[in-house]
Amino acid sequence: MNKILLKNYHLFDPSEKLNYFGDLLIQDDKIKQISPSIELSDIKIINGNGKLLIPGLIDFHVHYRDPGETYKEDIKTGSEASLKGGFTTVIMMANTNPTMDNLSAISDQKKIIDQNSRIRILQTSSVTIGRKGKELVDIDLLSKNGIVSFSDDGDVISDPKILHKALSLANKNNRTILEHCEEHDQVKDGSVNEGSVSIRLGLKPRPKDAEIACVKRDIDLAKKNNLWIYLQHISCKESIDLIRNAKNQGVKVTSEVTPHHLFMNEFWSYGKKGEVPSWIDLSSYDTNTRVNPPLRSEIDRISLIEAVNDGTIDIIATDHAPHSFGDKLNTFDSAMAGINGAETALITLLELVDRKEIDLEKIIKTMCNNPGEILNNILNLNIGKIKKDYKADLVVIDNNDQTKIDDDFFVSKSSNSPLLGSNMKGKIKMTFFDGKLLFEDKE
Repeated sequence: MNKILLKNYHLFDPSEKLNYFGDLLIQDDKIKQISPSIELSDIKIINGNGKLLIPGLIDFHVHYRDPGETYKEDIKTGSEASLKGGFTTVIMMANTNPTMDNLSAISDQKKIIDQNSRIRILQTSSVTIGRKGKELVDIDLLSKNGIVSFSDDGDVISDPKILHKALSLANKNNRTILEHCEEHDQVKDGSVNEGSVSIRLGLKPRPKDAEIACVKRDIDLAKKNNLWIYLQHISCKESIDLIRNAKNQGVKVTSEVTPHHLFMNEFWSYGKKGEVPSWIDLSSYDTNTRVNPPLRSEIDRISLIEAVNDGTIDIIATDHAPHSFGDKLNTFDSAMAGINGAETALITLLELVDRKEIDLEKIIKTMCNNPGEILNNILNLNIGKIKKDYKADLVVIDNNDQTKIDDDFFVSKSSNSPLLGSNMKGKIKMTFFDGKLLFEDKE
């Protein structure tokens, strides 16, 4: 029997009204006891010296590139990166090569997960075969075989009839569709937010109207048919207004935002970490900021933060999208879109807490409690809380330390992050998964 006593930690979980200094007993893979003081002998004791202890993070949106593009990332390195970032459960998107759209491909991927993953990886299937938006996968069969939800992420489901049928079948199986909200015809070849940055850099824009139209359509469909839909990586104020209004009307909509859309605005595209250059030259862009949807205006960024704080946003997810150095060593519009976010997500948000932009309890709610509740409803999986008999998935944070982000920081195969060269407030010191200490920062 494995027992570990965590002593002298700042236990923090708003869902359980935990916000005090105390002890926690791990027995095998579960939390056995939580108390201001636990005294036991002949047991492994780890003294926290007042460090923050929170539930293991849950990431609803990762791209581990396995199978098909394992030169960028694979399940082993992706899970190690997430573990270092405090994540103990992740949901993998289906846009691999081949696409995860049938039981055989999904079973083969599951074998790779079982052999290589350091954490709990849950699988999605695409919504349509080949993510082509035309023919539905077998939603009933795949739901019965462990698929947690369905997504054509990277592409919108353009046909509302296909989306309606997919949502109906997924909801019947207590699942939903994770929808990438950008109308394809409006964003084709676009690479940056429409506005001063796109004009100065001479780049074709990726307008937020493409997102707004899709969000409105999907909300209307969910409302009309009393269906539950999940909207991925929301990026602008108008989308937030639509979602907030829908929630007030009782529409079953779950909304997601990424750490990079909360932390960065479109000015980061210039490669000066948010500063606006007086003139444009060959160094006036950073392809590591190229992402879909693009980084938006400061007004949009502030609206996203307000939406996290007021509960309009349900989930913060990384959209971890590793790319090789060669993928990003390009002109801005030719570079691959995506940001490596698994290892930097939490410390990015801790920086926002330090700036008093986001409340810590909202981070725990959107990265632990809310996603845990969804997975509990789907899979009867007790995660996302510091609670007796829940999985002992836990993260230790030192708020008095700093994290330096450089090329040596990443355990991921890739380091395509606009945060390279930054020092961030807070440091992840330990991650426990299933009651075992699997990551420890010893610096």
